[in-house]
Amino acid sequence: MRKFPLWKLKREILRFGRQIAELPGLTWEYFDLRTSYDRKAAAMRKTHEGDLPMGREVAIYLIFPAGGILASHLDALRLIIDEGISPVVVSNLPLSTDDLATLAPLTSRIIERPNLGYDFGGYRDGILALESTLPDLDRLYILNDSAWMVEAPQSWFHDVRAKGVDFCGATSNYGIKRHDADDFRELRWQYTIQHRNFHYASYALAIGRTILQDPAFVTFWKRFRLSNQKKRTVRRGEIGLTQWVMRHGFSHDATCSVMDLDTEIAALDTAELDAVTRNLIIPERPRIRAKRDEVLLSDPATPEGRRDRIQIILTAVSAQAMGYVMPYYTLRHRGFQFVKKSPLWISSAGSRTTLDILSALPGPMGQTAYAEALQIVENRPPPE
Repeated sequence: MRKFPLWKLKREILRFGRQIAELPGLTWEYFDLRTSYDRKAAAMRKTHEGDLPMGREVAIYLIFPAGGILASHLDALRLIIDEGISPVVVSNLPLSTDDLATLAPLTSRIIERPNLGYDFGGYRDGILALESTLPDLDRLYILNDSAWMVEAPQSWFHDVRAKGVDFCGATSNYGIKRHDADDFRELRWQYTIQHRNFHYASYALAIGRTILQDPAFVTFWKRFRLSNQKKRTVRRGEIGLTQWVMRHGFSHDATCSVMDLDTEIAALDTAELDAVTRNLIIPERPRIRAKRDEVLLSDPATPEGRRDRIQIILTAVSAQAMGYVMPYYTLRHRGFQFVKKSPLWISSAGSRTTLDILSALPGPMGQTAYAEALQIVENRPPPE
C-alpha cells in the first residue's frame, strides 16, 4: 500500500484549521456583505464621465493604482481605443485630480469604488452601471491590470473576434487534475472542460451579444456574493462565471488554448524545448520548481532528457495555468499579449525569469512593462 506523504497530511491539517478560523467571517460575508455594500454603494462610489462616446463594444478596465496612474495603464487604454472599443475604467482606489484629468481623454466613464471584492467586486460595479446599455452592445470585455499588455502580431481583441464565441478568455485553468511533483513522469495530458473547477482566467474575458441580451447575466452579477478573501472570490467569480456560462449552453473558448499543449511542445527542437523549460515561471510550487531544476541537469538531446522536459512543463501548467507559467513560450510561439505581474513579488526565481523575459521585448509597451517591473522589484523585493 502506498504511504500518504507527511507533507500532504500537514497541508490538510493546516487547511482544516484555516477553514475553522474563517467560519465566523464567512458567515457574515455570506449573509450580509453584499447587502450592506449595495445599501451604501451610492455614497461610496464616484462616477465621472470621460471624453469618449460609448460605442457598440465596451471594455471595463479594472485598475488598482497604488502608485497613481502608470504608463502601462495608458498603453492599455490606447490599445483599447485603437481597436474601436469604449473604455470604462473602474478604480479600486481613489483617484487624484491629476489622475482623473489624465484618464478623461482616454475613457468613456470612470468609476471610483472601495477596494472590496477584488476584481469581481470591481467588475460587478462596472457591469451594473452599464445595465441599461448591455443589451445594445456587440461585445463587453472585462480586463484588469494584474497583467501587462504588450505588443503582439495581432491584438487579443482581434483574436477574440476571430473566435466568434459567446464567452472568451485569454487562458483557462483547472482543465486537468493537479499532479504531484514526484510523479511528474506519470502525468498524461488529458485537458477537459468537464473538471468541476475548470474556468477562464479573469484578467481578460469577453462576453458576446447573446449573453449580454440574456437577463440572467445581470441577475448573476446582482446575486454575486462579494468576498475579501481571494480563494472565495476565485471560486465564486472565475470558476462561478465560467460554470454559469457552460450550464446555460453558451459557446466558449480561450484565445490561447492549452488543449493540445503536449503535442505542441513535443514538436519543438531540442534547443527551444530546453529554453522553454528553463524559462518556466513556477512561483507558488517550490516542489515542482525543484524537480524542474533536476530535469535541467539532464542532457536535452537524449530521449529521456526530452521526455522529462515535456513532462515537467505539463506538470507546471497543470499546477498553475499557462498564463502564469509560460510567458516565454506564449510570447514567442503564440503571439500572446499578456504577462502576469504577481511572480515578481512571490518568488525570487519567478522574479528573475519575468524580468529576463520582459527585458527582451522589443516594443515600447514591452519596455514600459519592463521598467515598471524593475520598479516593483525595487519597492517590493520577493522572498528568497
